[in-house]
Amino acid sequence: MVELKAKWLKKAVIPSTVIEHPSPGNLQSTRLALHVNDDNNSSCWVYVASGCHIYRLLIPMKSSLINLGKGDLLIPEQCEVLEASVVNRCPHRSEIQSIVLAETESTGCLTLGSVDSYGHLIVSRLDASGKDVNRLTYSVSPRDCGVGEGSWAGLCFNPTQWSMAAVAHSFSKTVDVYDQDIHLRTLRT
Repeated sequence: MVELKAKWLKKAVIPSTVIEHPSPGNLQSTRLALHVNDDNNSSCWVYVASGCHIYRLLIPMKSSLINLGKGDLLIPEQCEVLEASVVNRCPHRSEIQSIVLAETESTGCLTLGSVDSYGHLIVSRLDASGKDVNRLTYSVSPRDCGVGEGSWAGLCFNPTQWSMAAVAHSFSKTVDVYDQDIHLRTLRT
């Protein structure tokens, strides 16, 4: 069995000039994604969703010792945000509930997926360096056209075929499976 161990734990405060009014999200919210830069491993891009927007933050990863507290709990080390911006490729109309960042087969590309509280799915291609580029993007409206009550929604990509995605909805208790913008099936739980 493989055992994972933390190399470091960082805590960065996002400036209020970047996110003026942060949203609390849902208890099961998955609104954070991370990409470590391959070139030098000295920094990483952190993607954070708040409200209807996704923010991209550059965080330093300089080697440091792991600080352990009582009961071997990790104590985070303070660090500053080196760079911050809004990802302009994800125009949601309601609060984003889940984001997923995946490396694709094509070199130098990342796939960023986001789903909001009504199940609106947006998938964008980003440059691996973190630049917001005009690559293939598709959007899928919710099956019920966004009518009804918004609730938590989750997202995942198929690890062997990145064009396929599944969107889970807590209120309707369904999972919708897509191949790009084509709806394949709905699973009811």
